[in-house]
Amino acid sequence: MTDISPDSETKANRAPREWRFVWRHRYAMVLALVVALMVGAWVAQSAARPLLWAAGALVVAALVWWCRGRMVLARERRALGRVDLSEVDRMAGREFEEHVAALMRVHGYTAVTVVGGADDGGVDVLGRSPDGQAVVVQCKRWNNPVPPNDVRAFIGVLNSGYEGYQGIFVSSSGFTAAAAAEGEGHMVLVDRDGLARWMAGVDVPEPPRG
Repeated sequence: MTDISPDSETKANRAPREWRFVWRHRYAMVLALVVALMVGAWVAQSAARPLLWAAGALVVAALVWWCRGRMVLARERRALGRVDLSEVDRMAGREFEEHVAALMRVHGYTAVTVVGGADDGGVDVLGRSPDGQAVVVQCKRWNNPVPPNDVRAFIGVLNSGYEGYQGIFVSSSGFTAAAAAEGEGHMVLVDRDGLARWMAGVDVPEPPRG
């Protein structure tokens, strides 16, 4: 077991937030640098240098891309940690869609894209769940519970242009009892309490395995 001295922890806490990710993953990054140097030395001794230099450049680019992605996620996670439901209630529709997309990304969803707009056809966010399922998400930042006709409309979207996708309906104001009954078995419904648990990281909504 590796002991971390109080001085080391103090240095990490004093570092700019953008570099805290680097500090927490310093050993992995040092290992990646060593591997890159070893690959570079091997390439330098090889006869097939042009091809191997290109391969080495791709490896380094992949490492940089991975590190950048992890730092972006860390920054996004910190930003989400400062948001509560009272702030959600002040969001515009597009802001809420971006908020839900950020929640998806930091909790393991991939290929997350916000597509909502005036002509979104009832689709606000697309992505893939942590187990790889394609998902389509509708977001409602309303003051009143979502009625059943909106749930039925989303079922129509799922059955027409998004066959094979799993549906997730997120509402900051919840659903009426009739709407919840309408959506049962067709999609995952995330009401206000479910959204609060998702934001706290204790209950991440995932569609059932197809």
